[in-house]
Amino acid sequence: MTSSLVAKSLEHQHLKTVRKHLLQIIDINTALRDLHNQIESHINKEKYEAITAYVNQYISYTHIWQIKFVCNLEDPEVALLQIFHLHYILEREQGEKFAKLREILKEQNEKFMSITLYSDNHIEERYKKMLHFIQEY
Repeated sequence: MTSSLVAKSLEHQHLKTVRKHLLQIIDINTALRDLHNQIESHINKEKYEAITAYVNQYISYTHIWQIKFVCNLEDPEVALLQIFHLHYILEREQGEKFAKLREILKEQNEKFMSITLYSDNHIEERYKKMLHFIQEY
């Protein structure tokens, strides 16, 4: 009887941890989606067609400029791709024009890196794969 109580307690604690992690990913994805909404009308989206095509391959039922659906908001891969997309765009836009958004992106990236299970090597490889796709596009 005691072992079943311990098992239930451990299971309950695990579920709480998983829920907390999902909520953190949802918060990050939502903040990144809001950044996309803020920059969308202030840039020439055609200039970023290649990177947008790349990230849209990994987003279910919608696109990078309008992320929705729980399956996307809970997905750490979508958060990583949003970070890549925003970083790529903001790196190529005027310096002061998006200074506040760059700061928000940096904060969200730090939050993501603090909770993700991705290794630095994995992230670097994914970024290189994206850059290769853009060059070939």
